[in-house]
Amino acid sequence: MSQSPHQTPQRPSGRPVSIDPEVVARRALELFAARGYDAVSMGEIAVETGIARKSLYRYFESKPALVWGGLLEAVDVSGSMLQTAALDNSAILEGLMAASAAVVASLPDLEVTRGRLRLIANHPELMAHALSMLESQRRRVHEYFLASGMEAERAHYLSIAHASVSFAAWLRWSRGDQPSPLPFLRGALEVLRF
Repeated sequence: MSQSPHQTPQRPSGRPVSIDPEVVARRALELFAARGYDAVSMGEIAVETGIARKSLYRYFESKPALVWGGLLEAVDVSGSMLQTAALDNSAILEGLMAASAAVVASLPDLEVTRGRLRLIANHPELMAHALSMLESQRRRVHEYFLASGMEAERAHYLSIAHASVSFAAWLRWSRGDQPSPLPFLRGALEVLRF
């Protein structure tokens, strides 16, 4: 049976076809800015984005996970670039910069990333997640250092230093209005001696 021209088509019930995590994150950041991070619940984010609460939790298990979102994808991009750099016998600093550039290029919206980092820097609950959230990237860098022929103890300490200065560079970039974090990342890496 066909619809008459005056009827509006019914939207099928159930989950939406797809959810764009960056759109959800952008709206959540707007809500956090307007009302404060602590005052906004995951339920309110679901309502404001038109997503069922259950669907929201499939993408983000918690508010901190929503704010830190996208990190695992960035780690995968960085890890792939580091593997390539190790196989090409690139200079260590060149490999690290190539990985940083690949991460920046992979981010769908740098302004959402900037907003996330600003929020992280201003909320102890979110900053407390930094060590565990950055650990997988630190391990990838450690493996890269070892594959590049670096002695194990030196690779361990430098991978920790790299994680610290890189995160500090991202945070510093987020406080300003520069379009790209790459100059900050390069400056941070250049203080390390490889």
